[in-house]
Amino acid sequence: ACVRGSRAVLPHVGTADAARDLDVLRAALGDRKLTYLGWSYGTSLGTSYAEQFPHRVRALALDGAMDPALDWRQRALSQGTGFRRAVDDYAEYCADIAGDSCPGSSPEEMSELLDGLYERAARAPLPVTDDELYEVDARTLLDVVTGAMYSPEDDWEELSRALAAADDGDGTRLARMAESDAPATESRRARRPRAAAENDDGAIVAVSCLDVPHPRTAAPYWKALDAAEKAAGSYGTTSVVDELTCKDWPVGSGAGHPHRVRADGVPPVLVVGTTGDPATPYEEAESLAGQFPGGMLLTYDDIGHTAYGRGGPCVSDAVDAYLIDGKRIRPGATC
Repeated sequence: ACVRGSRAVLPHVGTADAARDLDVLRAALGDRKLTYLGWSYGTSLGTSYAEQFPHRVRALALDGAMDPALDWRQRALSQGTGFRRAVDDYAEYCADIAGDSCPGSSPEEMSELLDGLYERAARAPLPVTDDELYEVDARTLLDVVTGAMYSPEDDWEELSRALAAADDGDGTRLARMAESDAPATESRRARRPRAAAENDDGAIVAVSCLDVPHPRTAAPYWKALDAAEKAAGSYGTTSVVDELTCKDWPVGSGAGHPHRVRADGVPPVLVVGTTGDPATPYEEAESLAGQFPGGMLLTYDDIGHTAYGRGGPCVSDAVDAYLIDGKRIRPGATC
């Protein structure tokens, strides 16, 4: 479908190309230098810009960092481990704080409940009572759980109620969360084709398959599964399996290559890392900050994906002061 719809542009949607587009936008706005704030994948875009145009950077704030030194296998393992730790954090929160809304009385009981639901959904999809919704298969269940890790303040209470209902045999709440929040799974797309309102899922695949070289045979993915399962269970193996999309990507895999940042002459870059980030683990923020000359790391000691805009005034004030006034943060700064 990507080839049919975008054959000419498809080889040029990688991050390096987008960073050059960003420089065109900077010039069109009349800015002599770029002031930039990027979240999550946006940290890759900002990093690429800094490497190509280090002397055109005024201020660069990168929140929820992706480490460009990781290859496809390392990145899958990093993210799978991040989600596993986030689900462990959720299990502790649910059992210790959520009270009656939590279907488990201890973190161990919550883990057992989740494992049991995954096994049940793998054997047969969890039933729903709403004819407009699809039953919840194992992959949809995993998508709902991992999707809820991004914004705990918004999703953990409803996830607890949905899991409790599912444990009693009703997957309706989980199916509603899948429809409203989580990315559509391949199984759901296959059952109900529809025009997409957004193309985020397809776009990130196209970008990722160009940015990072991937093996063209199945064996390396198969070999990666064992270590991923040991490190992160289903969250690790699923992350590896998701990388298979790039095995047969039609325009070739890996215009870029894993590397440490090369951005001599760039001014001090601010990297923000959340200790409990599920999708871009804190270790990647630590690594990225250390790769920039004069790089600064602001730690947000909490859960959820990214910090600016959800980490309170401590984070926002520090980032704003850097972006507006160029104020540096002290080593070891933590919110």
